[in-house]
Amino acid sequence: MSVLRPLGLLVPYLRRRRGLFLGVVAVVTVGMLATIAVSVLSVTAASALATAAGAPPLVLAVIVAVVAAGLAAWGEQWFAHVLAYRVIDALRVDVHRAIARLAPVGLARRRSGDTVAAAMGDVESLEWFAAHTVAQVAAGVLACLVIDVTAVALLGPVWLLLVPAQVLLVAVPVLFARRAAAQGQILRAALARLSARVLAARSSARDVVLLGRVGAEAEAVADETGAVQRARRGLSLRAGLEQALTDAMTVVVLLTTLLLTWAAIAGGMDAAIAPSLVVFAAAALSPAAIAAGALGRVGETAEAARRVDAVLRAPGVRPVDPEGFRAFSTPDPGAVVARNLRATYPEGEGTALDGADLSLVPGEHVAVVGESGAGKTTLALVLARLLAAEGELSVDGVDCAAESGAETRRRVVLVPQQPHVFRATVRENLLAPDADDRALWTALEHARLADHVRALPEGLDTLLAERGATWSGGERQRLGLARALLRDPSVLVLDEPTASLDTRTEAEFLAALTAARAGRTTVAITHRPTLMRAMDRVLFVERGRVVDTAPHDELTARSPRYRAVVEGALTEALSETPDLERR
Repeated sequence: MSVLRPLGLLVPYLRRRRGLFLGVVAVVTVGMLATIAVSVLSVTAASALATAAGAPPLVLAVIVAVVAAGLAAWGEQWFAHVLAYRVIDALRVDVHRAIARLAPVGLARRRSGDTVAAAMGDVESLEWFAAHTVAQVAAGVLACLVIDVTAVALLGPVWLLLVPAQVLLVAVPVLFARRAAAQGQILRAALARLSARVLAARSSARDVVLLGRVGAEAEAVADETGAVQRARRGLSLRAGLEQALTDAMTVVVLLTTLLLTWAAIAGGMDAAIAPSLVVFAAAALSPAAIAAGALGRVGETAEAARRVDAVLRAPGVRPVDPEGFRAFSTPDPGAVVARNLRATYPEGEGTALDGADLSLVPGEHVAVVGESGAGKTTLALVLARLLAAEGELSVDGVDCAAESGAETRRRVVLVPQQPHVFRATVRENLLAPDADDRALWTALEHARLADHVRALPEGLDTLLAERGATWSGGERQRLGLARALLRDPSVLVLDEPTASLDTRTEAEFLAALTAARAGRTTVAITHRPTLMRAMDRVLFVERGRVVDTAPHDELTARSPRYRAVVEGALTEALSETPDLERR
């Protein structure tokens, strides 16, 4: 059925573990048959004990059946979960690889709640399907076949009445599958909205408090929680209806069995075996009922599979190792040459770079200036091989078409506008596990952050708050700079490094940058005139192209368009709120 098609994404994972999967099906089938045998043999043994006819062998058979059922139950729990965890482990790795493929540009266009739900909750919900649903449905069908053949062979064709009852039991959840899938979609969407709302509330807690929106935010979270509860209630009502229909069919089969048994006794059958027949009829439906129960959760699971599959198949940004770059080389380490760079974003957002050219000599320091949307950040992403582009690009005399993006990023390091601070120690936040303390302190000195770190209670081993909440914006920027320096790049790219800094903190960062850029090429995307003047020259970008280049003062004097952009940037800078993130 089309509603179950998303679950096909698990087929390759199960196929690669077919031996373990078949073993689980076999164990579950044995468990089902052994459980039925316990029920029937117990009643038969009780009747035999009452008449003292052949009781000891039946009691021994009951003991054997009980042991077999217990071992099968243990085997199912053990091996089914081994299978499930191996499948989920491989699936989660693939999901995180897909997220890595999308990062950073592709992730910026997806809701955080959706990505978190797919990577964690949705993958986790598939564990039930892999551990129980598939094996139990397959085992239920197999056990029903064994029961039907045995019943007809030993008791006669009349026991074929079990077949339609078993089919109807399994058909109930299949008939409700479309409704179950719709409800699962509603639930998963509600859970994603709740996750996104909670994440947003957590990340914007300061602004929520400052703006007096705590109550409103709490109400919004309560509304999303209510939507989740309503979706769960709908699922529960449908599951209850399915269970009621299943129980009704079971009762019909039992009543039919009682009538047939009464007629058989009237025809001369030994009344002592009547209880065994009735118990057998009820127990014979249990594999079908178990399979139906497993299928009842398929709708919700299918929606989780659809969301995971959407992440796995998301095209996002084109691969970061494109074939569009044409081969050529430059002579010196630190040199950057780009010709006719063209880059686009997905989802019809238009062309971000449209034939951009630039040429940087080793050790040169340039500012990239332009209006919002001119292509400045896109240029930084292309230089760092985080966004695919067509054209020609060479760094350090190496043609970027001849190496992977990871290799380019060993020599080109991008410091983002807001470097992420992990909830970890300063040492761990520098992301240089192979560097010794001397190298760490040297990088911190060059970033003008060493004195601040020395003043911390445990120095390099001080645990930082999540997202660096106790550090100022300037300190986080300098931490990002120290990270970059530890990699000793030949090209340092900074994306709006002073955008959110006040005048004093900006001066501190510029002093750190002066020390950091020595001996390496520096590209700084900025709208701050202070940083423009501190660079050798400016690359003026408009509509995805570098339209002019010269030192800041010269460009200001000769280009009215550049002068207007700088004046607008200065006005914006003066209106910015100083950094309030000091502890």
